[in-house]
Amino acid sequence: MRIILFLAILMLSNNSHAHEISTCMCDEACYTDEVSNLACTSKSASFTSHGLPDETHSKMVGIIATNQQFPRVHQYEYKITRTPKKANQPTLTDTGAIGVAVNGVPIFDPFTQGPVNPKTGKRPNTLYQGELDNCGGHAGRGDDYHYHISPICLIEELGEIYIEKMKRPIGYAMDGYPIHALGWFDKANDVEDELDDCRGMMDENGNYFYNVKNEESWEVANCLTGEPQKFSKDKWIHRQDKFGNKYVGIPLKFKVQEYSQTDHKLDICYVMTGILEKEQILLTDGTTKQLKNETGSIFYCNSHCYGIFFEVQKDPSIRGRAVLYDQILDGCPVTFDNSNPFDIPAYKGPKRRVSKKN
Repeated sequence: MRIILFLAILMLSNNSHAHEISTCMCDEACYTDEVSNLACTSKSASFTSHGLPDETHSKMVGIIATNQQFPRVHQYEYKITRTPKKANQPTLTDTGAIGVAVNGVPIFDPFTQGPVNPKTGKRPNTLYQGELDNCGGHAGRGDDYHYHISPICLIEELGEIYIEKMKRPIGYAMDGYPIHALGWFDKANDVEDELDDCRGMMDENGNYFYNVKNEESWEVANCLTGEPQKFSKDKWIHRQDKFGNKYVGIPLKFKVQEYSQTDHKLDICYVMTGILEKEQILLTDGTTKQLKNETGSIFYCNSHCYGIFFEVQKDPSIRGRAVLYDQILDGCPVTFDNSNPFDIPAYKGPKRRVSKKN
């Protein structure tokens, strides 16, 4: 009897975090209000979302490097397998979605779409490039808001009871395994030392789950343990400029201090206000001017109402990169008021900017 008791104590001491995670993929209580149309079969759970987090989350604020994209409504349809299977070997993640949060916002790999570093074999990290907001997300080239690291504001919204006591997931990876945030509020639940290379582990019932890092670099999953599945579809309309071209933006060192979106019946206007660190601007008369720490807003309402920076086509008379500030006000809603415009003459000369297409 003493031997059995000793073995039981030994097992508990070697498995101090024998958590029992909640398996609630088909329970509406395990999703936020941004998710709708939850339906389940024996094989999968499906739901829809518009791809935006709760309005209290500080979207885009804190970004210091932007491609001038705005978080817009999407029409996501998700389908997550309820019978995940471990793959023969882990799948390395690359740029793109690797899962979805319980508020219907996609979760991406941590890297940008920049070139692979030949020394590290990895692309630039969005966090260390300054591209992420205070919630761990940003708007991508398709104006699709998504997370690249732990969804910080969502986890805070869900709260300690949900995360630590009820042990409910904060999302699902594309292989079907849940994503948790144990230890975020309660260090007694920290499992960091027990995770495998993909940031996953088994609970006491043999259920596999990933667990996000609760400190910088706030990683979600370094690889996928299960077999990846096609898990989402999306419908949306790309933004256009005044020439009818799809606009995908250019990178700017622009520190976003405030973001807003306002509904004007026929249009939704998106405004980001902040500080433009340093750019060479093409002026109306064809000359250039160096700007440093200039405060103002970039905005977009429709293809005839926006104020955005475009890259200038290469010109022998211009040394280095130059951008022009294209401010179009012909089609602005009468109720739209941009109170923080850049004090830069909008370029009105020949078409000299670069229009990038998808």
